[in-house]
Amino acid sequence: MTDAFAHLDTASSASMRHGTAGPHELVERAAELGMDMLALTDRDGLYGAVKHVRACQEAGVRPVLGADLAVAAPEGGRVVVLARGRRGWASLCRLVSAAHAAGERGVPAVSHAMLAEHAEGLVVLVGPGSDVGQAAAEHHMERARRCLARWRASAETAVELVDHYGPGQHRRATAMLRLAEETRTLAVLGNAVRYPRRSGAEVARVLDEARRWLPGGGPPPAPSGSEAYLKSTAEMTAVAERICGPDRTAVRRLLAHTRALAASCCLEPGTDLGMDRHHLPEIPSARDRLWLTCREGMARLGLENDGRARSRLAHELEIIERKGFSAYFLTVADIAHRIREQGIRCSIRGSGAGSLVNHLIGISAVDPLAHGLLMERFLTDSRTGLPDIDLDVESARRLDAYQVILDAYPDAACVSMMETYRARSAIRDVGSVMGIPPHEIDVLAKAFPHIRARQIRSACADLPELRSGGLADYPVETLFRLAERLDGLPRHIALHPCGIVVSDASLRDRAPLEPSRIGYDMVQYDKDDVEEMGLIKLDVIGVRMQSAMTHALGEVERTEGRRVDVDTLPADDSATYAMIRASATLGCFQIESPGQRELVSRLRPAGMDDLIADISLFRPGPVNSDMITPFIAARDGERTPEAPTPVLSDVLAATGGVVVFHEQVIAVLHAMTGCGLDQAEAMRRRLGTDAGKEEVRERFTALAGECGHSDRVIEEVWRILSAFGAFGFCKAHAAAFALPTYQSAWLKRHHPAAFYAGVLTHDPGMYPRRAVIDDARRFGVPVLGVDVNRSGREWRVERTAEGRAGIRAALADVKGITEAEADALVAGRPYASLNDVANRARPSRDVLEGLVRVGAFDSLYGIGSGRADGLTRRDLLLRASALERTTRRSLGGGQLPIALEAAAEEPRDPGLPPMAPAEEVQAELEVLGYDASRHLLDCYAEPIAALGALCGAVSARDLTAVPAGAEVLVLGVKVATQTPAVRSGQRIIFTTLDDSTGLVDLTFFESVQERCAATVFGSWLLAVRGKVRRVGSGMATVNAARVWDLEELARIWQEGGEEAAAGLRERLGRQSRHVPVSGVGGQRIRYANGYELSTYADIAPAGSAGAPRKLWHASPGSAGR
Repeated sequence: MTDAFAHLDTASSASMRHGTAGPHELVERAAELGMDMLALTDRDGLYGAVKHVRACQEAGVRPVLGADLAVAAPEGGRVVVLARGRRGWASLCRLVSAAHAAGERGVPAVSHAMLAEHAEGLVVLVGPGSDVGQAAAEHHMERARRCLARWRASAETAVELVDHYGPGQHRRATAMLRLAEETRTLAVLGNAVRYPRRSGAEVARVLDEARRWLPGGGPPPAPSGSEAYLKSTAEMTAVAERICGPDRTAVRRLLAHTRALAASCCLEPGTDLGMDRHHLPEIPSARDRLWLTCREGMARLGLENDGRARSRLAHELEIIERKGFSAYFLTVADIAHRIREQGIRCSIRGSGAGSLVNHLIGISAVDPLAHGLLMERFLTDSRTGLPDIDLDVESARRLDAYQVILDAYPDAACVSMMETYRARSAIRDVGSVMGIPPHEIDVLAKAFPHIRARQIRSACADLPELRSGGLADYPVETLFRLAERLDGLPRHIALHPCGIVVSDASLRDRAPLEPSRIGYDMVQYDKDDVEEMGLIKLDVIGVRMQSAMTHALGEVERTEGRRVDVDTLPADDSATYAMIRASATLGCFQIESPGQRELVSRLRPAGMDDLIADISLFRPGPVNSDMITPFIAARDGERTPEAPTPVLSDVLAATGGVVVFHEQVIAVLHAMTGCGLDQAEAMRRRLGTDAGKEEVRERFTALAGECGHSDRVIEEVWRILSAFGAFGFCKAHAAAFALPTYQSAWLKRHHPAAFYAGVLTHDPGMYPRRAVIDDARRFGVPVLGVDVNRSGREWRVERTAEGRAGIRAALADVKGITEAEADALVAGRPYASLNDVANRARPSRDVLEGLVRVGAFDSLYGIGSGRADGLTRRDLLLRASALERTTRRSLGGGQLPIALEAAAEEPRDPGLPPMAPAEEVQAELEVLGYDASRHLLDCYAEPIAALGALCGAVSARDLTAVPAGAEVLVLGVKVATQTPAVRSGQRIIFTTLDDSTGLVDLTFFESVQERCAATVFGSWLLAVRGKVRRVGSGMATVNAARVWDLEELARIWQEGGEEAAAGLRERLGRQSRHVPVSGVGGQRIRYANGYELSTYADIAPAGSAGAPRKLWHASPGSAGR
């Protein structure tokens, strides 16, 4: 029987824009073909190495690892480098790191000197892409011989023969075979694999073309037709016969040498890669130091005589010691301490807040004993992997926190991540390859929500906004088909937004590093691979609200002369809770979304426990199992709390007999079955899958029966557990979040101007700045525009002439301004004139004109004050243009860097009319991204008033007085759209409008989306008709039935007179007749607990995708801009 062929040159999709299949697909195909060994040799790194090893373990295939590396000039080309054994793996990791450190970012290159330095355990394959192969292709065999000699002098070398049946490839392969024989160099056979089956060739060609559009993309690889697939042993034998000719002995020898080299390079995950253990920083006597630090914490908190605390501490420390994690906890505590020493706010999130050890050693401010939190939700004896401790820091200083860690720990690096193709990026790249004009590509890409590329064509059929969006006007069939083929393929590597690896001294021997765009070294593993490699991954998460609060506290100190420490505030301020109960929570951490504002209106929080419950209840599990209503009823005394069995009374007492938290699920399983808390946690984690859920049910039923519970009780308790499933919320996480939630609300209630200054500077929430500004106006905080003599780089508190605390707009908001320009403007104050600013601050022309347009010079020239000279912004714009012309004649540049007072005179006599209010607002929207001087709708006051009179429009302020079920028309500016997951599995659009008197939350169910979705996503001034829904204590929302573009309606009214008015009255009249619609198509994702999810719902919570858009926020499930 012929031995199976062993491929030594195989690229996965981790070879960005080169390979077309993930490591697991390649391994699965190799196993199907009966192969027992497979190499992965991705381009420029070891990005797919860990996944390849795990896939090989599952398939019974032995893994070989290497890298396909570019060679630095003058040689050029590429070679494959394989690792042999533990030393070879270490050498390969260091070689890849060196290649990235030496080359231009994104264009790593290895040299002979690098290879010689790291040669131990490495084998270099010089193939057709090498300088040897190039010389052979050009018939320069003497040059090929010299090149090969250089490689052999640097490291162990083999000649790789590849023949894809293309022009000249057979001749080159045979020439390279003769060269190997003549020089007594090992020759091996390869196929330069890029896809598992021949059908992958089309995608590979698209990737080749897409790569050519990138800077540094380089020339495409040699044409391979459709031959670069994972060929079978028989197919590779045929290739060997083609190269070796009739010499059967030569064929057998080539195949045997290839297999022997593969066998010698097979790696053991444990002994060679170190995947069988955790690699923690070396801390002498870590166990004793942790015990001592905890005892000091007990004394500091007055717990040394608390029996419950002592018992809990001993229990936790025993688990930590048995797991060998003492150094881990000490390391995280040291990092948190160092970050705080730099004045950076730092708090814990996640299940780690349930650990008393974390509380005692200063990682967490949450007292787990006070809140009834469980260590087992965080760490147990039976849980594999490292415990997960996440630190929240100020987003504005996240990189400072990174630097603290990297400075303190030399064996630390950032985690990387693969940005993969989704619908929009796939359409853009394929469209470019097909030669579609850029503006058409932009229209097509933005038409889609942020969905998977593989959903493109189904979304066109399923989503009403796409069905009516005019996509049929474009030749899209081929474009969409190819774009779908790119689904999930890596597009580029990026810095993970929060992951940091802290290791022992073996880091660089086990993980290749490359510089990120901002200069920090990052490992070439993603977050999952890092854990597989036994490395500590600490998530240092930049939280914008932490930065906003720091900014607000700084403004309080600057303007009031006193320091406020929100970390020591009693969490019982009645005024703060009254504001929360009124749903006046826009801008507040965790409780500002429409759904949360509705929930706090119903829940009416009065203390920290209520906030913890609120954060936990706003999750799919409690919603799906209808736990919110009975929880509120029991808490308010409207229902007597009842547990299914007295055994659970204590477990459920605090939540009125309702399961709200993960910790309660653990406690319920423990109490009902008698199993330990660690086993109960293991069972809870299994509830998230169908198979796991069935296993847990069988075990729960058997153990509960053995404990004497009746079938009725067992069934009732199981129903609760089943509905809750894995979709609840960790109470420790909720407790950690409740603290900044309360702190942010306290700041809004007691220091509103400082609060808004912080929020507007750091954009922490789900609403755009213009919505926050309007909320500030409603809260009684004056909003002051940009002023060259008063604005800082950031938003700041400023007293008005009447002595009220207002907020002054930031220079950083001016479109196109750089940090240096903003700092120069601040440093040069005060200014006396436009010329003075141009001369000393030297902003660019665009920035100077932008400042003029938004009124930053109004106070200098008395514009709008009724002064006799009557200068206008138009006069100043004319002056700015004259300054630029003078400068261009002098220097030919766009900056304004010379003394200009003598070059041109200041304007004296007014010559141009003032800007109309609508023009001023338009300028603010274009330059700042928000309407600072007045509300945007003020510019539409006349048509809005007319429409209101014609059709009975209701304001947000008056909506609360409208009875439930009444039909209303509301008009406003869109500030947010979401398509969050709901228990029905429908795709529901939630939209928020702002009409200057308040916010109106709208719900568009699937039944109305056929006629509404395109307008909701495509317009930003909306008129909506629907029925009022009353919620909680006075809050009202609207279930929408129809929607119109308000801008279009205003234009019709302005241009059409009485006839148009009559038409609008009819058009916007009450809509009572049923209109058949297609609704939203697509499959539903069904989870083990019965929860259903639309494939077009937002997977991530709204607001988690980074800073909001300037004019409105659109969550990932929203189409359009």
